[in-house]
Amino acid sequence: MIGRTLRQRYKIIDKLGSGGFAETYLAEDLDIPTNPKPKCVVKRLQPNERNRNIPTSDILRLFQKEGEILYQLSQSHNHIPKLYAYFEEKQEFYLVQEFIDGHDLLRDIAPSVLKSCDRTYSLLTAILATIVITAILTSLEHLP
Repeated sequence: MIGRTLRQRYKIIDKLGSGGFAETYLAEDLDIPTNPKPKCVVKRLQPNERNRNIPTSDILRLFQKEGEILYQLSQSHNHIPKLYAYFEEKQEFYLVQEFIDGHDLLRDIAPSVLKSCDRTYSLLTAILATIVITAILTSLEHLP
C-alpha cells in the first residue's frame, strides 16, 4: 500500500497499524495546494482470519455504519477525528479521517505527570471519551 495513491488524491506514506477489520495508513492529501501536504489517516477494510466466518455483506454494512457514526459524532465532538471521505476503489473500501498528530498515551500516564489533579482530570476525561466512542463503534458489530 505504501506509495499507492487512492482516488488520485490520497498518497499512502506509512502504515500506522492494523486490527479487527481494518488497516490504517498515514497519507498525504494531494489536492490541497500547500507544501508540505496535509496528512490524513486512511482506513482500509481488511477482514482477517479471525473474522472469516462473518459474511462479507455484514462486514461491509458495519464498515459503512462506522463511517456514518464517525461522521455524525465528529461534527459535534472535537476529540473525534473528522471523516473526510468514504469510498470504494478496486473492490476495496476506505475511510479517510483527520490526522491528529500526537504522541503515545503511555508518556502521559507516567507517575510524574499524574501529580497534578487538573492534568489527571483532563487526561481521564479524554480517555473516557475515547472509550465511550470505541464502545459505541464496537457495539455496531453486534447489530442485526
